[in-house]
Amino acid sequence: MRIFISPLDWGLGHAARCVPVIRHLLKKHIEVVIGAEGSHLIFLKEHFPHLEFVEFPGYRISYAKNLPANVKVLLQLPKMIAAIKKEHALLNELIEKKKIDAVISDNRYGLWNKKIPSVIISHQLNIQSNTGSSIFNKTIHNHIRHFNECWIPDYEDANNLSGNLSHPIPAGINAKYIGPLSRFETSIGSNETKQYDILVILSGPEPQRSILEKLILSQLQGLPLGKALIIQGLPGNTEPQIDDARIKIVPHLSDKDFLNAINSSEVIVSRPGYSTIMDLHTVGWKKSIFIPTPGQTEQEYLGDLMQEKGVSINCHQKRINLKDALEKAQKLNPFLSKSNTENCKAALDLWLEKIGRN
Repeated sequence: MRIFISPLDWGLGHAARCVPVIRHLLKKHIEVVIGAEGSHLIFLKEHFPHLEFVEFPGYRISYAKNLPANVKVLLQLPKMIAAIKKEHALLNELIEKKKIDAVISDNRYGLWNKKIPSVIISHQLNIQSNTGSSIFNKTIHNHIRHFNECWIPDYEDANNLSGNLSHPIPAGINAKYIGPLSRFETSIGSNETKQYDILVILSGPEPQRSILEKLILSQLQGLPLGKALIIQGLPGNTEPQIDDARIKIVPHLSDKDFLNAINSSEVIVSRPGYSTIMDLHTVGWKKSIFIPTPGQTEQEYLGDLMQEKGVSINCHQKRINLKDALEKAQKLNPFLSKSNTENCKAALDLWLEKIGRN
């Protein structure tokens, strides 16, 4: 059996959460073909250098320096619609050319085909936005209904991580909760020696990724602290950009080194992207400061949700005062979560059994 899997090119998180899915497929002796481009292609090749890859264009969405993210995304809707149609046509060609038996799409709405089974991984079933949410939701639901199944990477119960984004499941969508997806294995209870006072994890489209990096760096330099590590989220290069007595900047880290950095840091500073939240949940919550991308309504919602759960401080980027945020974060007492990866494996096994009979 040959399965094609492709993540949305909107931050590395979509590629990262495909890693455990691919690993389990390989354990089941499934042939996996991966479609990606740019940093996502580099990232997945680092994890699976022996697999077959296809240069597969993404949506190539960008953020603006001054416009809120939701406004910028709205202006790019025609571009997104065209990209969805294009990827659907490319998939049809790829199925014939590469003899694909099934498809797993991570938030890519055009990767379905009536002739073969297709699944979409998504937690974005109920967009949380003050304007246009009903239109967005109707459009998204219509796209998701093309797929045989929708896998929601979250829990169904009150301990869920995505809140209203995926609870409840909209009518007419064949969806199931498969539990959080993380490239990291559970490491709760790790006794790593503290190396860093602050770990900064950068992610997301430009220019907002770079804007946050400059903002954090300028404020870190004025703080009386020990050691800080900044991970730029730029795979393809592992050489440190800065490595002095107080601040170390690296473009990217291997999973092992990334996990060690989390375990040996006192406070995490990052965007509240859903994949980051799943990773922190999996490895055991640290005191966290979340800074949503301006106007990115999903991150704004998730940042507020995590603050309500008592695991993080949520800050507005334009008003961020890192000194004050760190003082507030020190008062946090995040609970030790326990991630359940068996639900995901069970969902994959059930699906493989089902499509294997076709």
